[in-house]
Amino acid sequence: MLRTLNRLSLEDFILEMGSRPVDRLTHDQMLDLVHRLDLSGDLIDSRTHFVDDAYARNLVCRTLSFELIVMCWRPGQESTIHDHAGSLSAITVHRGSLTSRIFVPGDGVRVGAGPVVLDHADTFLPGQGWTGVDRTGIHQLANTSADDLVTVHCYSPPLKALNVYRLDTPDVDVLPLRYTVADDLAA
Repeated sequence: MLRTLNRLSLEDFILEMGSRPVDRLTHDQMLDLVHRLDLSGDLIDSRTHFVDDAYARNLVCRTLSFELIVMCWRPGQESTIHDHAGSLSAITVHRGSLTSRIFVPGDGVRVGAGPVVLDHADTFLPGQGWTGVDRTGIHQLANTSADDLVTVHCYSPPLKALNVYRLDTPDVDVLPLRYTVADDLAA
């Protein structure tokens, strides 16, 4: 798909995302908009906050149609294997190296096996643009490098919870989400 070169300020991005019905927004349309989004490094840096026990989710902005989050990952930190419960996602690397593992439904034949199996893994670096998964995509994100990782994520509609998968059981759990900085400041 050919991407247009018209850059969007955060304010224009908010207006564009709000002008489309969330349930009719396609992944390609969202990727086109985030590719055009002009986020300053200073804004991302102002939301760059790490925690030691898990990756950190730091809110940039949230509207009824989308949310924009800076996630900070120490070496070895990773997400669960999850889908976004019907939300579209787009991800770009601001600093570091991101490992993205894509999963597909399992064959359901093996006893004790989980509902998903690894399909493939990719590595993304700064400047490589945006990637992500569609409404039904299942993935796991990880910092497999020795350096800190900072990523920017856009979800439409905003995430309320994740459906979490494991490789050793057919159970699927629901994980409610929180924002690290906002929650920590409120505590």
